[in-house]
Amino acid sequence: MMHWISVSLPVSEHMAVYKNLIEKRPVIETTRTFSSNGMHESTLHLPLHTGTHVDYPLHALPQGKCSSDYKRFPVQFSARIVDFADDPPENIGLAQVREIPMDGLDAVFFKTHNAPLEVFDSLFPWLTSEAASWLAQHPLLFVGIDHLGIERSQPGHETHLRLLSRDILIIEGLELSWIKSGIHQFTAFTLGILGVEAEPVMLYILPPA
Repeated sequence: MMHWISVSLPVSEHMAVYKNLIEKRPVIETTRTFSSNGMHESTLHLPLHTGTHVDYPLHALPQGKCSSDYKRFPVQFSARIVDFADDPPENIGLAQVREIPMDGLDAVFFKTHNAPLEVFDSLFPWLTSEAASWLAQHPLLFVGIDHLGIERSQPGHETHLRLLSRDILIIEGLELSWIKSGIHQFTAFTLGILGVEAEPVMLYILPPA
């Protein structure tokens, strides 16, 4: 039997969120208690760009497709992990991505740190628009990264535009710290929320035999 292992960040009120913004932080509200209602119930208030999530074109393109326009999930796919964790660059540029063997890939995921993400790093490595354009020439389903953003306050959000305009969805907030570089098999699910520009995504990796 196949044993899939999660590569999505656990959701909690104390998790790392983009730029440490309060509005990005999940809130778990207790709505019913044993003392008052005879049972316990909670409501999760979760911004859609928190934790491990997928960006759809509507996030960056005014007339872009939203979640309702895709039948991409659930999906099994092959992704190459490109490992920069031992010497992370300021940014991941054209020179680095040109070295990636692309044949037969459905996705490229960038690993930039060797420990689970516990706090937001304002100087996280980001993917340049030139590198995104090169990746967008290939028939990829996804480009992903292990930080909570794939670009760092770039004017015009060009990295997002170059990928999303080619129907390459962006996955941010991956937990890749324990995974070695190379090609791996993944499966991914979303919550199936309709009409939105992003949503949480649950990703699992099939460890090598």
